[in-house]
Amino acid sequence: MKSFSTVYNRSKKNVLDNRHNLYESQKKQIIKVLKETYMITGNLSDLPAPQQQQMAKKILEYWSPRTGINKAGVKLLTENMITLSPTSTKEDIRLYIQKQTKKNLLEITEAFRSGNGSVVVETFKKAIEPALGKAIKESFITDTIWNLISNRIKLGLN
Repeated sequence: MKSFSTVYNRSKKNVLDNRHNLYESQKKQIIKVLKETYMITGNLSDLPAPQQQQMAKKILEYWSPRTGINKAGVKLLTENMITLSPTSTKEDIRLYIQKQTKKNLLEITEAFRSGNGSVVVETFKKAIEPALGKAIKESFITDTIWNLISNRIKLGLN
């Protein structure tokens, strides 16, 4: 008959191994979605050092080696939605605006067409600035939305 400590240690090792495998699986899922979002086709190790550091920070925003995936990571995986934070880059903000615009494309296009684009821009500004902890230029929001809308119109006409 095996001793209690032997059985306990084996059970503990199994639980830790399972948890490690789960966390690694979650990390791979986060990396996959981030690579798709930022249109990275190769390995992350092939990126220049500054971009590797930036991607490592992004991964750690959504996943932790100690606890696995967090709420922002779940949102990224389920809704494919980037979560903004004070460390977010201009590219992150642009992607966030584009995804939100695509969700509500008809309403936003109608608002710009009817001259109420400033209301849309203010709505985006109120949603983004608290997450970033800093001000964002209205022209950046307007340009990002308008570029997306105009590209959609061009694609629809061709």
